[in-house]
Amino acid sequence: MKHVTLTAGYIPLVDAAPLIVAREMGFAAEEGVDLRLEQFHTWSALRDMLSVGRVQAAHMLAAAPVASALGIGGSSTKLEAIATLSINGNVIGVSREIAASLKARGYDFDFKDARKAGDALLAVKPDGFRIGVPFPFSMHAELVFYWLSAVGFPAPQGLEVRTVPPPLMATALDAGEVDAFCVGEPWGSKAVENGVGSLLLPGGAIWAF
Repeated sequence: MKHVTLTAGYIPLVDAAPLIVAREMGFAAEEGVDLRLEQFHTWSALRDMLSVGRVQAAHMLAAAPVASALGIGGSSTKLEAIATLSINGNVIGVSREIAASLKARGYDFDFKDARKAGDALLAVKPDGFRIGVPFPFSMHAELVFYWLSAVGFPAPQGLEVRTVPPPLMATALDAGEVDAFCVGEPWGSKAVENGVGSLLLPGGAIWAF
C-alpha cells in the first residue's frame, strides 16, 4: 500500500487522543497514512504553523478556524474543519484562596449546578477576577462569558482575561497570575493534583454539547 505522509500538529490535551491513538495503535497506517505528530505549546503557534504549511493538519480549538476565516487574531487563512475530536472536555477551576473562601461560606462544590457555582463565586469576588483561558477565540472563553452573563455579571468587560497555554495553567494559578481558569483536561486535574486549586464546574454543566 502506498502511504501518504501527513504531519499534524497538536497540543498535549486529552482532546488530542484520537490523533495519538491513530498513530500509536497503527490505525492511521492501516488507512495508508504515515501520520507524523508535532507538539506545540501555544494555540497561536499551532494556528500559524498550519496557516503557513509547516503542518498539514492540526488538532485545534473549535473557534480558531472561524476567527481565522474572519481575519481576526492575526491570521486570515481559511481552514477546513473536518472532524470533532471532543465534546465538553473543559473544566473551570479556582485558586486555593478562592476555594477556601467558598468553603467558608458553605459552598459544597457539587460540580453540577452552574448557577449556584456562579452566584457563590461572585459572592466572594464581586468586583471581578483574573481568569486564564488558553486562547481568546475559544470555547473556554465563550463558556466563561456565557456562564457569568447568565448569573448577572458583566462579562467579558468585568473580567481580566489572560491567555495562558494549557500546560502552564496550574503554574499560573500557583504563581498568583490568575484567580481562576477554564482549560481542557488534564490540566485542570493537574492543578488539583499539585494542590494549587480546586475544580468548580465541568464545561458540560454550563453548556451541554
